Amino acid sequence: MTEDQAPTEVGVTQGRDSAGERAAPGLSRQLSELARTLQAEPDTEALLHHIVRAAVEEIPSAEHAGITLTGHDSIVTPAATSDLVSRIDTVQLETRQGPCVSTGREHATMRVDDLSADQRWPKFAEAVVGIGVHSVLSFQLFVEEKNFGALNLYAESPHAFDSDDENIGLLLASHAAVALAAARTEANLTVALTNRDVIGQAKGILMERYKITAQQAFNLLVTASQHRNVKLHQIAEELVASGELQGI
Repeated sequence: MTEDQAPTEVGVTQGRDSAGERAAPGLSRQLSELARTLQAEPDTEALLHHIVRAAVEEIPSAEHAGITLTGHDSIVTPAATSDLVSRIDTVQLETRQGPCVSTGREHATMRVDDLSADQRWPKFAEAVVGIGVHSVLSFQLFVEEKNFGALNLYAESPHAFDSDDENIGLLLASHAAVALAAARTEANLTVALTNRDVIGQAKGILMERYKITAQQAFNLLVTASQHRNVKLHQIAEELVASGELQGI
C-alpha cells in the first residue's frame, strides 16, 4: 500500500492540489493536513492535547510543549507533553513573570535563547534553569479581556531554537488558534442550544400546569430567577428535574 493509498484518520479530509493530487511533501502539506486534523478533534480538551503533540513533532528542537491559560489570578496547564511543563507554569504562577505571561501582555512571540543569560524574568529564569531548561519559545493563541492562552515550547540546551523553528511555530500557533476559536464557538453554541431547549421544556410544563401562554410561562421563570438570584437556565433545569418552581 502506497502513502497515497494509506487510510486516513476518520473525519479528516486530506488536502489536494488543483490536479487532484496530494500536495508535495514538506511543511506546506504537513501544516495543511495538521489544520484538517485539528478541525476534526471532537472536543476542546482533545484539541489542546493534539496541538502540543503536533508541536514537538513539527519542531524537532522542541523537547517539551504545553498550552498555558492565564487569567487575573491563575495560570493553568490544560495540555502538556510532560510534567516538566506543569512545573514551569507553577514557577510562572509563583513569580508572576515568564515568557508566557509576557506573550499574552505584549501580544508578541517570546524567544529565549539562553535563560541563564536572559535578564527579562530573573526569578523565573533562575528557577527554570534549575529544572534543566534553557531555551523557550512562546506563541500567543488568543486574548479575551484579561485572559489569554499561549503555546510554549521548551528545550534543555541553550540556543536550541532558530528562526526556522520560530516561523514553523508561528504557523502552527496560527492553525491552532483558528481551530481553538472554532471549538470554543461550537462549545458556546452547544451550551446555548441546550439552555434554550431546557427553558422550552420548563415553559411547556408551566403552560400545561397553569393553562397560561408561552410569554406568561417565561415571565414566571424570569421572576423566579430574579427572586433567587439564580440564572434562568438553572431555574429551568430544576423545574424540569423536580417539577417544582421555587422563588415565586
